[in-house]
Amino acid sequence: MNGTPPLAWDEGLECWVVADPRLARQVLNHPGFTSGTFERSFQLYMTEAAREEYRELTEFLRLWFVQADAPEHTALRRPVQRVMSASYVRSLAPRVEEFTEECLDALAAGTPHDIVPAVADGISGKVMAHVVGVAEPPEVLHRWARTLSLFIGAMYRRDHAEHAHRTMVEMTEALSRATAPKAFPQESPEDRARTTATWAMNLFGGLETTSSLLASTVLDVLGEPPVWDAVREQRPGAAEEFVEKVLQRRPPLRHLGRVVAHDQELAGERMTRGDLVLVSLTGENPLADPAAQPDPAAQPGPAAQAGPPAACPVTGATDDTGASEQHLVFGFGPHYCVGAPLARLEAAVLLRRFAARFPDARLAGEAPEWGPNLSYVGLDHLYVDLGV
Repeated sequence: MNGTPPLAWDEGLECWVVADPRLARQVLNHPGFTSGTFERSFQLYMTEAAREEYRELTEFLRLWFVQADAPEHTALRRPVQRVMSASYVRSLAPRVEEFTEECLDALAAGTPHDIVPAVADGISGKVMAHVVGVAEPPEVLHRWARTLSLFIGAMYRRDHAEHAHRTMVEMTEALSRATAPKAFPQESPEDRARTTATWAMNLFGGLETTSSLLASTVLDVLGEPPVWDAVREQRPGAAEEFVEKVLQRRPPLRHLGRVVAHDQELAGERMTRGDLVLVSLTGENPLADPAAQPDPAAQPGPAAQAGPPAACPVTGATDDTGASEQHLVFGFGPHYCVGAPLARLEAAVLLRRFAARFPDARLAGEAPEWGPNLSYVGLDHLYVDLGV
């Protein structure tokens, strides 16, 4: 953990920061820490007048089931898990291939060749539009997601709240016409509000973080010649193994939030009911500059490793399907990300298809441009020379 204390109070953010993976698992899977961070953040960072003015927006976000705890979270999550089952994700593979080829066509046709809008945003947007059944193009979906993420990261700003409210209205209208929500409860106004919030959350969750993973995968593989060679040669498992390394090296989401449910002591520190907690998913400071990550070219690629990558010192964690996990990037326990298999599929397909289409690709001279959001780590621009 490079000297980072396992639990520390951050004066600037006025919250606890949990960096130790063992402690992170404990917090993420313990009833003494609740998931309702939006509600607590509304109280701490929005004025009473702003909360009243944007009550519709705060209610919309409060209904996202990731903000609930058992048994409510379990009941709301179960039907989404059925929709996002392993068999369903496998069935999406041909569509993901199709969308990837369309986006690589767009990349080749554009100048300059910018991976982020053409490919990362394009693939994740097309996939989520297909899953949810909305007609909006990727650029609209990502505008919605980025607007909401800016508000979530800085609720005290009225301009962010205003833009997020407008986005909520647009998303709600689009979801009223979408296909996936129609299979969820619609009988009462409360049912419809919950269903809309659930699918807005699913849509949001499959956009920014997945786009970040896709762009980071291209950035890192072009900096690691041995891995790039393995992927170009279509060595079995090379793409999937490298995606795991990228997830650990540049996780799209660096931390999860929790709220202290009652006064308690943890790791020798006294925590007070209502305190906010940032739980690192990397074992490092979750607020570090993403551009300061290690140079991929200076690290051995997974093809050269004798065993699995070891970014997290604690192994053997399980998600809610019982599968073994090497890291916490997709969370832990009852809130393990339901979209993890889909994100992995999109990244591995992109890696294979990009290598097949552009085997002589390399990074262009322009430096990658990272976005400013502290929570969602992603590139705004990544320019490549396609070598064709």
